Amino acid sequence: MARDLARRARQSVEQQQANSNDLRAKLVQMESQFQRAMPKGGEAVQLIRDVMTCMSQTPKLAQCEPRSVLGAAMTCAQLGLRPGVGALGQAWILPFWDAKAGANKAQLIIGYKGYVELGHRSDRIASLHSRIVYSNDVFDVEYGAAEDKWIHKPCLDGPRGEARLFYAVGRLANGGYSITDPMTVADMQAHRDRFAMARKNGKVVGPWVDHFESMAQKTMLLRLMQLMPKSTEIQRALDNDGTVRVDLDADAIDHPTHIEGEVIGELVDEVADAPAEREQVVVSDAAATDAAEVQMASKEQLARLAEIQKAEKYSDDDWFRYLADVAGVQATRVEDITFAEAARVIEVFDGPAA
Repeated sequence: MARDLARRARQSVEQQQANSNDLRAKLVQMESQFQRAMPKGGEAVQLIRDVMTCMSQTPKLAQCEPRSVLGAAMTCAQLGLRPGVGALGQAWILPFWDAKAGANKAQLIIGYKGYVELGHRSDRIASLHSRIVYSNDVFDVEYGAAEDKWIHKPCLDGPRGEARLFYAVGRLANGGYSITDPMTVADMQAHRDRFAMARKNGKVVGPWVDHFESMAQKTMLLRLMQLMPKSTEIQRALDNDGTVRVDLDADAIDHPTHIEGEVIGELVDEVADAPAEREQVVVSDAAATDAAEVQMASKEQLARLAEIQKAEKYSDDDWFRYLADVAGVQATRVEDITFAEAARVIEVFDGPAA
């Protein structure tokens, strides 16, 4: 059994490497298509290098449906954004498990710096800023019939303290401006609890926990975008943030597809600048539905996993390391294994479900 297990693990690694090589070849073959889709001044060769860097940083992209990776790259080409470049923070291509389709797919996440970049390209927008007010800063806002007034003086003589408020402001080329209503930390936590999609055992996990302030900044920028004049590129970015694209035709960018799934594997550190979450700002009286919770592994699945672990004679630590290698399992405790993760592991040993 141990030899068979090692053989399957080796085959999994070899298959992933083969998939990666095939995908890299397809990216190179599409150079001319990317170039035609890009805004003036864009370089398809640079985009291909960026996507290959994404694949190196996140090897599990090789397990995703190839057209979804190519589709994410095509959307980046059409928007003129560079994915996976941490210093720019414009966009990321991340592997997601699509439970409905039973497959891994690449999802495009647009960072708040990507929105700022698109805003600066507009001849109607002069600047965009998403800011944090800390407890030792001076901040005041006054709404008036003719104009709104606000003042924000960062503390420069010592520690700025804890985050207290979040807001975003945009200045127009004609001298006007737009400012969002500030949100307190409690407001942002309530927003997180309502919209965050990554959950385990009913609790929010992922970027909203690890990078709360960065998520808050992106949330405020998305709200600001509802108040600002929108170019075609900005509207397309809003529509395609968090989407999966497998149609490579140029007009597919105007018909995005959103999925609800779970990130597989570890995110690179740069995602802290704009992690993988999407807020939909609903301008209506209808209440938004709560995001669905991640389904945890069933008792039957856990029992089968226990049988496999016992048969293969793995300690708990070795077992979870193995599960991470062959099926992208993130959990380190039995009770944290999701339904999708358990299904992938069982398929390795028992084959696809009938």
